[in-house]
Amino acid sequence: MSRRYLNPGSTATNYMETCSGDFLAMDEQTLETMRRAELVEYLEARGIACYDDESTELLRETAIEDFRNEPLNY
Repeated sequence: MSRRYLNPGSTATNYMETCSGDFLAMDEQTLETMRRAELVEYLEARGIACYDDESTELLRETAIEDFRNEPLNY
């Protein structure tokens, strides 16, 4: 996954575990600005299925909800 996802200007960066056991640095501001392909890549890495008929906004809401439900680990 691309390092582009880390947004050092955000206030709450969290390290999100992927299905492969790796960790991604993520923050809500980055999730709000990701393109659809990036959202799909992030969600699938987190183990969340994505479908072509789901809107980008739904994928974004799902990613943000996933982020908010993960305990902060810093």
